[in-house]
Amino acid sequence: MIKMLPVSMLDWLVFSIVLLLVLLVLLSLLRKLWRGKPKQPYQQKLLFSPEGATALRLLDHAIGKQLRIFAAVNISELITLNPKLKKSQREQAWHAIYGETLDFVLCSPKDLKPRAAVVLADDSLSKTDGKKQQQLLQQIQDAGLPVIQLSPKAWPDARALQDDIIAACKPAAAPQRLTSGQGRVEPVLNLPDEEQTDEPDNEPRIKL
Repeated sequence: MIKMLPVSMLDWLVFSIVLLLVLLVLLSLLRKLWRGKPKQPYQQKLLFSPEGATALRLLDHAIGKQLRIFAAVNISELITLNPKLKKSQREQAWHAIYGETLDFVLCSPKDLKPRAAVVLADDSLSKTDGKKQQQLLQQIQDAGLPVIQLSPKAWPDARALQDDIIAACKPAAAPQRLTSGQGRVEPVLNLPDEEQTDEPDNEPRIKL
């Protein structure tokens, strides 16, 4: 007499598990066949947006070699929290700058000391976010780093921007409020005059 297949619950459980594993292996192989060769996980992108590239060229033309330009600098690399703040205030202040960047930072070529920041106006921000951004930029300026705001809708010419940068880096008697607009900034940082480099060039000299 032909023996019957195992019918105990344990045998059926083992048989079901083995069958399930076989099906999973087959499904995995079929997926690999359908997908073909693995694709490159990364793609190169542009370092600057069109507006950022235009601003960089404008800054290069305005200041030449007189100041060094650094792009996309983390705010936390430029300012630190006031140690006199309470814990809750420190957390709030840190949250405001965490992950935030400035479009461009202008530094002295000798000691790389930050002299001014340049920020591109972002019209995509909501009214609330725009207000928060202006408040943060004002706090950055109050901390001693002048902020120049540029609007991609109304670029200043190189000469006007150069004048704004010179004004931003000049000592001021008292800090004034930040105003949004085309390349306008009120200087607040007291900086000593620096000696000009002896390297000859044909670009206009900026006397800071």
